[in-house]
Amino acid sequence: MRVVQSPMKATDSSPARPVFNKYSQSGMTLTEVFVVTVVLAILIGVCLPVFTSVAVKGENTNALSNAKQIALALRLYASDNNGVYPSYTLLNGKPTSTAVADSNTAFAQLFPTYVQSESIFWLAKSKFCSINPPDEVTDNPTLDVPVNTLNRGENEWAYVIGLTDKSNPEVPMIASGFYNPVSHTYTSDVNRKGGVWKGVQVIIVHADSSGSIKKVDQATMTLTGPNGSGGMTGDIFTTANSAKGWLTPANTVVNPK
Repeated sequence: MRVVQSPMKATDSSPARPVFNKYSQSGMTLTEVFVVTVVLAILIGVCLPVFTSVAVKGENTNALSNAKQIALALRLYASDNNGVYPSYTLLNGKPTSTAVADSNTAFAQLFPTYVQSESIFWLAKSKFCSINPPDEVTDNPTLDVPVNTLNRGENEWAYVIGLTDKSNPEVPMIASGFYNPVSHTYTSDVNRKGGVWKGVQVIIVHADSSGSIKKVDQATMTLTGPNGSGGMTGDIFTTANSAKGWLTPANTVVNPK
């Protein structure tokens, strides 16, 4: 009797043979990598200025909002002090005839009745300000010569002293700190005081508390506009046109500490 052996069958446990496809493991060529890199670089170059511009606009808007809050506090102060804005040193809590030497000293008189936070005076990009936000430590009780309230490095804003609630509502009252407060000039050097936003834009708030973001005249590095000169424009902080209802010699500009 002949025995016929059946052929061996492959079991399920036998390893499957890999199937190779010449396209399955192909990568990007050097040329393709180069093209992608160039495209990405172009997209970044197009988008980055837009993002930067949006960020600066947001910072400007926030700074303007803070300056308007300060202006409102000043007006409230004036309403309780015979219409006079804080502009003079104090003696036993009462204003003297000596003008303040810096805006910090004037603004400190707003605490704590009209302002409770130092943060609205601080601007991260300003060289007048420290890197870190204000410590929110104020004199309690208040002092004639402030020690903790709005200390050095906690204020960006310049201030026109000697104004009252009867002053021309169009005259400037608060502005970004100056490079030179005597000539009312700014600088394009961001590493210097008065060079915030590269000296191109400035925050300005008027005596009526209206405010805006203005462009600096790049020829003179001053903020120009109507200044009581009879239809002409020029440095809005000038005191030369007091006879026409503009700033008087007593309305000098004081910078932050």
